[in-house]
Amino acid sequence: MRSLGPRLEIAVSLTILMVGAAVVAAMHLTWPEPVTPAMAYSVSSGESGMQQLKPFEINDISGAPVELTPGAVGERKVRLSNPNPVGIIVESLSAVPGQPLDATQQRVEGCPSGVLTVVPLTDIVDIPAGGAVEVAMRVEVAQDVPAACAELVFPLTYSGRAKHG
Repeated sequence: MRSLGPRLEIAVSLTILMVGAAVVAAMHLTWPEPVTPAMAYSVSSGESGMQQLKPFEINDISGAPVELTPGAVGERKVRLSNPNPVGIIVESLSAVPGQPLDATQQRVEGCPSGVLTVVPLTDIVDIPAGGAVEVAMRVEVAQDVPAACAELVFPLTYSGRAKHG
């Protein structure tokens, strides 16, 4: 098989702009362990005819939920895994809170998802071929948390972007 050459390899790495991943992870307002296990899926895209990266995985491994008292700050520990035979560079990682759920997994309208903010990770993260890296994402709670938010679970949707390393 013929080598693509250094210029084409650079072009390939620049054309693969998006490797997305999302995980729905439970975040409680109190300290009980989440009952719903984290699930992961991921999506990648690339230019037709070029070697495509497999999607990297994002898994919330925090264990204990963040206690969401007014003005509180916490963190979510996230493992980024690279299933590719080449290293990748994760350029960005973010998490968006969804509508909070009660113990029966029903939406609670009196508690907006905006109560919770997850600060995007903008540091570049190198992940070796077949390797994994753990990062921390800062979680901030609004100063005015409605009483309806007590004992709720906030689903988080994670997404990120990576390219050839």
